[in-house]
Amino acid sequence: MQAVTSSSAPRPFTPGGEFRAPGLEAKYRAERLPETLRHVRLAFLGAFGVNVLFYLSDWRFYGQPHFPAALAARTAIVAASLLCLGLTGRVRAFPQLDRLCAGWSVPVIAAGAILVTPHTDVALFIIFVLPVIFYLALPMSFSRTLAAGLGCSAATLAGYLSQAPVRDTAVGLGLAMLTENVVLALLLIRANRLQRLAWDATRAARAAGEGLAQHRQALQTVLQAVPAPLVIVARDSRRVLQSNDAARAFFGEAACQGRPALDSFFDRRELARLAGRLRDRGHVEEFETRLSWPDGTVRDVLLAATRIVFGSVEAVVAIVMDITGRKEMEAHLQLLANTDPLTGLANRARFFAAAAAAIRRTQREGRPLSVVMLDLDHFKAINDTHGPEAGDAFLKALAGLCRDLLRGQYLAARIGGEEFALLLPDTDTAGALALADRLRLATAGRPLAGLDQTVTLSAGVSEVRAGETTVDAVLSRADQALYAAKHAGRNHVLVYGDLLGPDALKN
Repeated sequence: MQAVTSSSAPRPFTPGGEFRAPGLEAKYRAERLPETLRHVRLAFLGAFGVNVLFYLSDWRFYGQPHFPAALAARTAIVAASLLCLGLTGRVRAFPQLDRLCAGWSVPVIAAGAILVTPHTDVALFIIFVLPVIFYLALPMSFSRTLAAGLGCSAATLAGYLSQAPVRDTAVGLGLAMLTENVVLALLLIRANRLQRLAWDATRAARAAGEGLAQHRQALQTVLQAVPAPLVIVARDSRRVLQSNDAARAFFGEAACQGRPALDSFFDRRELARLAGRLRDRGHVEEFETRLSWPDGTVRDVLLAATRIVFGSVEAVVAIVMDITGRKEMEAHLQLLANTDPLTGLANRARFFAAAAAAIRRTQREGRPLSVVMLDLDHFKAINDTHGPEAGDAFLKALAGLCRDLLRGQYLAARIGGEEFALLLPDTDTAGALALADRLRLATAGRPLAGLDQTVTLSAGVSEVRAGETTVDAVLSRADQALYAAKHAGRNHVLVYGDLLGPDALKN
């Protein structure tokens, strides 16, 4: 089926080497018209100049019967050349030029037939050279060129043999001229095809170049329209091949100037991880990393990248989304979700989450872990006497003392009302007791500004036991010890004993 389709498809050229499609041939002729006009003007001017010079040659026939006819023929060529040279200024399309050249051919052929009637060497030269002019020097359509060439050969041969015909010479000359016309026609056909193939290739290359330019312009438009930083980076050299305004504003103009300067923004391990994913998958999505600037600025970003071929270079196109604000907001929301808004300490949810992780670590590594419950004494009376603002001030003061006395791995939390809890990793009962007592003493010795009274606190201490997997049991024991401290007269710290319930270690 494919072979049949190919053989039946119309050929792009006529037998004369011209485009078969009239519109395409007209477009070819129209595009080349200025150059064709220039060539035709030179041809007419050359014909005029050469024939003026030939006047000198024709004077040798002065006084002979052939001289008037030769002079008239030569004058006809000169006049036709000058006339047609002048008329080229009115030509606006190739068909006009084609007819003008055909019109010039008629008197030139007739004059040539007259000029060759003397059996001279020049006459024999003209017989063979004049068709060459029509085939190769005069850019007419193939049909008119073929008619002019054959007509010129026939007319000049007839004129040459008209005065003294010789049968053997006539046959030989006829065959020679026929051969010449065949060869010249083949050369013309080949030239026509090659010229049109070259023009078509040039036109296709120009269209491809224009298309490429349009694509590049479209790419530039898309690049600049993307509000996020976008860069195209060569995979091998890491050079920045293309970047948009947002990328230059984000990374800096110098970093987007072709040098592999963008590498310096990445942590080396993160850059290797990104390159590995691109190598294995060909693209990455939502690659979260952190970029660092020479001035110390650090920004969190989300990358989306894919491998492409940019021109002839293997490259990576990447879009960078700055999520620093989002990360800061997430951190802020996380802080709000885990922080008591009044005191700034951890809230109940954060305390229980941290306690669960600490108990898992304690049971895994065999390290001690203690919990302290704290409660301000007579807090309701302070609120009733001095108002809730005073109560809040005492809670904030206690929170400040907790922050001052607790080291980094300890956690202080407000778990409700005036109740506070301390989570003390790597601390046994004795250490927790000592810390709680320091906190009790600090609280009792610090009156609140503007009030003539101090506040005390009571505390209960308990240590996580082997096998416990939640904080509930140890927190319950610490709460019982706190309750016992309250009943013992307040301003006490008690440890929950192992044997007989709360063991009063009065301080």
